[in-house]
Order: sequence, then C-alpha cells, then structure tokens
Amino acid sequence: LKPFWLKLNTRRLARLLTCVPIARIDEAGTMSSGALKIQGRKGRHEMLINGSYEPTGNNHNDRPVWVARAVQPVYIFHTGKSRWVVSKRIDDGARCYAYIEDTGNDPLKASGNWICCDSDGQWRADTNVHITADLASNDKFLQLRMSLDGELDKLNLRDEASLKQLWKRLDFNGNNIVSLAEIDKLVVEMVQGGNWPAWLNNKPALMRAYKKTTLRDGNGDSWVQKFEFSALLLNIFWFNKLYQIFNAIDGDDRRIDLGEFKNGLSQLGLHLSPQEAQAEFQKIDTNHGGQVLFVEFCAYVRNRVNPDHNKSFDADIVSGEMCGQVMRKSHGHHATHAHFITKKCLADFDALEKKIKATIKDHSQLRKLWSQLDFNGNNIVSLAEIDKLVVEEYSLLNHKPALMRAYKATIHSGDGDDWVERKEFKSLLGNIFYFNKLFWLFENVDGDKDRRMTYPEFKKMLTITGCMQKMSEAECQSDFRRVDRNGGGIILFDEFCKYFTAKECPESLQAFVD
Repeated sequence: LKPFWLKLNTRRLARLLTCVPIARIDEAGTMSSGALKIQGRKGRHEMLINGSYEPTGNNHNDRPVWVARAVQPVYIFHTGKSRWVVSKRIDDGARCYAYIEDTGNDPLKASGNWICCDSDGQWRADTNVHITADLASNDKFLQLRMSLDGELDKLNLRDEASLKQLWKRLDFNGNNIVSLAEIDKLVVEMVQGGNWPAWLNNKPALMRAYKKTTLRDGNGDSWVQKFEFSALLLNIFWFNKLYQIFNAIDGDDRRIDLGEFKNGLSQLGLHLSPQEAQAEFQKIDTNHGGQVLFVEFCAYVRNRVNPDHNKSFDADIVSGEMCGQVMRKSHGHHATHAHFITKKCLADFDALEKKIKATIKDHSQLRKLWSQLDFNGNNIVSLAEIDKLVVEEYSLLNHKPALMRAYKATIHSGDGDDWVERKEFKSLLGNIFYFNKLFWLFENVDGDKDRRMTYPEFKKMLTITGCMQKMSEAECQSDFRRVDRNGGGIILFDEFCKYFTAKECPESLQAFVD
C-alpha cells in the first residue's frame, strides 16, 4: 500500500494544480497578456537567458517581475536604477547573466542592445538577443511550476542568509561540493526535524532533482556545487510535486498505462477526448510499450511547460560518463588532465562477486565491515555513510544511480524507514553488488534504453550472466511471469535486480544476527 500522504484524491489534486492565481485565461488556453520571451543568445549562458518568462504577480523596485517558465531560478526584473536584468536571484542585479539599459516600466519598450557576458569574462552587446511578448499558457503543470517560488519563500529558502546557513549544514566538510548521498541525508533530517514537509522525501524525485541540477543546470559532473544550490532546491520541490501527481495517477506498480493516464488527466482538469488522450499518451510512450515511467512523465511535463527545451536534457540515468567532455568545454583541458578512467569488465565483477559472497557468509568479516560502516555504533547507517564505504572499499561499485536503487531496495524490503539497520546489512551488500553489475550489463542489452525489460531482454540477461545454462526455456518463462506481476509483458530494471540478487545470492536475504 502507498503511504497515506500519496493517496491524493481529486480535490487535493485540484488544489495542488491551482494554487497560483494567474492572469485571466481564455478558452483557447492563452493569457490575455504578460508573458515574455528572450531569444537569440548563443554561447555563454544561452540556456539560462533564452526562454519564456511568466509574470510572478510580484513587484521589485515598483516594477513587475518575471520568472523562467523552465524550472530554473532565472528572473527578469529592474534594478531600480537604470537596467532590466536576467539574473538567478531577485536583488540589486549587480551579478546577472544579461542586462539592457532602461529607466522605464516595461522591458519590451527598452531600446538598445542586450549586454551579455562572453566566455572570456568580457561584457559585450549582443545584437542577436531580443525580447518579445509571448502568449502565456493555461497549462496546469505551468501553474504548478509557478507555485514553486512561493513554496520556497514559505520555508525561507530564497533568503541569501538562510541559504548560506543551509549550505554549510549540507557541505559539512567545507569542500564546496556535495554528493547525492549528502543531499539525501539533508532531506531526511529536515523532514524528520519538522522543518520541511514530508512530501519532499521521495527517492525517485530526489534522483531526478539531482540529475537535472548536475547535468542540466550545472557543469555535468557528479557533484552539486555551491553555485548550483539554488537550482537544486527548486528541483527538489518541482520533482516531488510531480511525484505526488504521478503516484496519484498510477496504480501500485510505479507505471502509468493508458487507462490510468486518461483518468488522471480528468482529475487534473485536463478534459480531452479519448482520441486526444491517446495521442498525448503516445507522446510520452515513445517506445510504444503501453506503460510510462516516472522519468518519462517528467520529460513529458517539461515539454508541456517549456516546449522549446532541448530534449537531450531528459536522457535518463546519465551517470557522468560525459562529464570530462563537459568540464573540458567549460574549463579547458587543464581541468581534466589528471583524470584517469578505467573501463569496467566482466572479469572484474566476477572477481568481486566471489569476495562479496565470501564476506556475506563469514560473520567475522561482516562484523568488521559493519563496524567500519557504522563508525558511531548506533546500529543504523544512512545513504551518505553507505556511499562513503563504497567509495573507500569498492571503487568498482561507485555508481550513484545503482547505489540509490540498491539502497531503496534494501530499506523497502526491511521495515521501510530511511536507515539501513544491522540486520539488513547482508541484503545491502548483495543489492549494492548486483545492482551495479546488472546496471553495467543492462546498458548493452536494453536496446531502447527505457529501463524496462521485455522477455527477450530478460532471457538475454540471464544468458550473459550464465543463468540460462542451469534453466530450461519453460523455467525462464515461469520466472519472467513471476516477476511480471501485472502480466503486462514488461518488467522494470529494479524488479529484475531484486529477482536476480535473490536467485544468485540467497544468503543476502538472511538477517545479519550474531
């Protein structure tokens, strides 16, 4: 059963998606006036400057403020002196991405050229950049996006002093970068302490927020840096909002089929004909599998909110393999000259598998490893502590998406809290290893890269791992049907990992007790 707070009924969905008053909307789905669009920027900050902006309904220096329709902290406002600026924070505008000289009340009437900062750090006029009026949208998801700044304000998360204090708490070692595990630890603590609402603590939503922050809003590495912190907070709120909606629409299998999609749209106030609803569903279900995952739902919403976005930003589970190219593009070859990458191979996994299985069977080794992990001796460990152990002891398994899935599988099979207890340690070790190994193998089997497995893909994975040598065709089909609980002919990657771990290392299912 889902947690009670995810059981959103129709009335709550309506409140969630209509929480921001927006300018008068006609039946065609457009606002009477107010939205802006900036186009033409090429080069530095182009992804931040270009785009559509919606009126926030608030004033700054007695002039209106606009916020980027794309879910990123970018605003258009007047400094109160002589400039309209595009900036990530509503302040005096001293630090911004672009500006245009004007003392009036309407940026559309400003004359002259927009001034932008080029890659060499020099500010120059860009004659290609121009601002125009744009028809604003009546889309329910855009209304949801427009509510985010208010949500952040309620928790004082746009105040510069509060942000600095929260960053110090997150970056406790002061190295100005934080990992996914450290972010997860902060979210859990803020929710448990009553500082943040419970609906912000969802692992799938956190993973999407982390990926968008590092890959879309940041510089493409695997860490969130201080300058990306505002974007991270905005993304955490955004993807958790979407996760609430996704869970309200879907059944209990973490997938949405066409029937659930049609019913969900009507609950959201999007009344479409059956033909229109099917056409919308097909836009999401690009591989025509008949089911939609959360990541695909997020990409669909992003396209609705910001149709001009780059579709490559929605690539799922990009784990940083291209970060070297991104860093070199931004900072030159000196940024990566000391980086060395060793490709993984099956022999490495086979050798480590023997070591992991031996550790799981040996109580003395388990106790020693648990003591290293649970260094404060409280018999529970967080995702951050687990991540630290993996980095130090098992570099082959240092893969954040696989670690997050292994961690989730362990706590869900345990008592459902956000901590791994001593008795769950065997399960954790097995999950960390097999989720990593299978994640690596699955990259070569999953032809359409949709994180789902058909029966041929299932059989191919078992063949690669050597399991089919011990199974008949009938046994293989029987196992697939057992994992495919809803009979849809497709299983999720996570479901396969749990099945395979139990099959290949049943010892990991036993509680670690003396």
